Amino acid sequence: MSESEGPKICVACNERIPNHWVIGLDHFWHQDCFCCGVCGRVVDAKETFYEKDGKPVCHRCQTKNFVERCKMCEEPIIGNRLIYEDIHYHYTCLNCKKCGNFFREEQHDSIKILKNSDFVHDSC
Repeated sequence: MSESEGPKICVACNERIPNHWVIGLDHFWHQDCFCCGVCGRVVDAKETFYEKDGKPVCHRCQTKNFVERCKMCEEPIIGNRLIYEDIHYHYTCLNCKKCGNFFREEQHDSIKILKNSDFVHDSC
């Protein structure tokens, strides 16, 4: 008998789940036990969540605590970013030191970094 056919045991509290369970992170959970490992808020089964040390983490806590922040604006960076010497930037927070125009993500391969760490368009 497979795990899904037998009694469901909550991975958080190790108690039997009689009905209404959540499957997340490859385990069964009571709905009230599927909580953010950072803030403790119950994570709704339909919302985006992340994993940290085998526990769910809500989107707010993930963004606040585990996502890199832009060196220029200090806001979290979700998605693509420019990284230089382990420093993260939004593309739109950096501008070319020669022409002054901001960079765009699609220009990534044409951004040069000078010896003084200034970013410039390859064409400038």
